[in-house]
Amino acid sequence: MEFLLITACVCPLVVLCVLLWKYLSLKKNIRHFSQELEKLKDSDYRQPVKVTDFDKDLVELAVKVNEHTDIQWQLGVEYEERKKQLGTVISGISHDFRTPLTASLGYLQMIEKSGELSDKNAEYLGIVMQKNRYLKELSDEFFELTKIENSGEELNIEEISLSNVLTETVLEQHSWIAERNISTDYEIADGIVLKSDLHCLTRILNNLMSNAQKYTADSFGVTLKQDGGRVMLCVFNTLADSTSLNIDRVFDPFYQMDVRTTSGSGLGLYAVKLLCERLGWTVEAKLKDNVFSVTILI
Repeated sequence: MEFLLITACVCPLVVLCVLLWKYLSLKKNIRHFSQELEKLKDSDYRQPVKVTDFDKDLVELAVKVNEHTDIQWQLGVEYEERKKQLGTVISGISHDFRTPLTASLGYLQMIEKSGELSDKNAEYLGIVMQKNRYLKELSDEFFELTKIENSGEELNIEEISLSNVLTETVLEQHSWIAERNISTDYEIADGIVLKSDLHCLTRILNNLMSNAQKYTADSFGVTLKQDGGRVMLCVFNTLADSTSLNIDRVFDPFYQMDVRTTSGSGLGLYAVKLLCERLGWTVEAKLKDNVFSVTILI
């Protein structure tokens, strides 16, 4: 009788202990799964998810997770490979496209200098040369953009005087500013030096100036200042009609504020964004009181 009573008391206790052990084991494996899945966010992490006990359902879950991870990793490898192949093809096409364009533009310039055309034919020739230059500019931008998107060139990090480079770039804008009687507002701090890639920096500044040249109505300005360890560069200009500008799309490829009144490919600010991201900088655009501005935080 006593044995039965002891058995009746012990059995539920054993069952409770087993259930408690299973519960704690399950909690432990769930935490382990969570940690392993967090590591999988890193594309370089290739260790399979493992379980610490031999529960059938947990093992099956680990197998499924590992199979899915392998598939995703393979898709990522294939995507990067095809992206590189596409970039190579586009670069080749762009190069082959630019070569005859450059040659044809040279021949057109020779015809223009000959002075043997009637006024009407000279007008037609001017239009052809204008379109030819536009196509060459477009192909050049495609070529540069392809290299940026595919990181085809290694960054050459060196110490650069941003104050000097920016000042020189601004001075190069004098002709169109004076021709259109644009008012200017420059505030460029001296002595700001940073470590960066000069080619990328020059490309960013030239694209910002080109964008300002296309859209400036009557006022254009540049500011450069340093607050603690942070450098801020801002290029701003007034717009003739800000109602046609979608501020949320200015960094989208091929976006143009008004294709009827301006030329260009709509790739300038898109390239600025890509280059800033590659350098680890942030860029933003704002529109306030008919003034459009692009600010880069370094």
